[in-house]
Amino acid sequence: MSIFVSVAAYRDPELVHTVLDCLAKATRPDDLRIVVNWQHLGDEDVSALVADPRVELLEFDAGQSLGACWARAQVMRHYRGEDWFLQVDSHTRFTEGWDERLVGVAAATGAPKPVVTCYPPTYEPAHEFAGTGVPTETMVTGWSGDGLPIFGQRELSVRDGRPAPARFVAGGFLFAAGSFVHEVPYDPYLYFHGEELTVSLRAYTWGYDLFHPTEVLAWHYYIREGSPRHWTDNTAWLARDKASRRRVNTLLRYPNYGRYGLGRARPLSDYATWSGCNFQRRTWTDWAAIPASV
Repeated sequence: MSIFVSVAAYRDPELVHTVLDCLAKATRPDDLRIVVNWQHLGDEDVSALVADPRVELLEFDAGQSLGACWARAQVMRHYRGEDWFLQVDSHTRFTEGWDERLVGVAAATGAPKPVVTCYPPTYEPAHEFAGTGVPTETMVTGWSGDGLPIFGQRELSVRDGRPAPARFVAGGFLFAAGSFVHEVPYDPYLYFHGEELTVSLRAYTWGYDLFHPTEVLAWHYYIREGSPRHWTDNTAWLARDKASRRRVNTLLRYPNYGRYGLGRARPLSDYATWSGCNFQRRTWTDWAAIPASV
């Protein structure tokens, strides 16, 4: 049960804590291979990770970084055929036995190609870790000016122990079979907004079914007030973001089947129906708002 763990880290003091926690909380830590895209300015101490054979650091000067999707794409290139793929951010905490529990959740879906994904509940490094929170589902909270959905989260209304159908993936917590790396490789030309939408629709058209776990398996540090971001350090980010958004809209309007395009298992129209997104009208159909049949 080997697991390839992808971690993108941009000048993040939480990186070492995240990787060590990932290893410490796994039931089978020696079956993990953790590859980190470490974007830094030479001011971070990662000595605790350097000597660990289970961890590989891809070192980049932060000034060379091209954003989150680029960082995740670089990591994917180092996949070596592991059974499973887990993608997290460098500010994450894990529950005990997260590895076997995630494999169990994937099996419980009954789907041939499941993706288990969510926005995990939050933690704060400055406060004692409480391990609290509830499972959530991803929803559309609005639309950007250029017609892309804006995602948020809310508590899952029904939790019967079974994985819940999901309509969108979360880039910061995504678990799938290793085949996902080859079939849905990250597009390095995307910047940030549009990442989760394109991965969702590409995975769905490749035949993957999306699910939310109905148990808490990890925690995420969301606010990170004062922490450096790529867009606060790099003056060229705005031009890259605009080009990225155009790229996303092009995929929606003129579907292609190249390396970073759609799969052929399902058409894009099937994903639009499943997700509830009308990209032309900029509307979203909320499952919770549909009356239950009598």
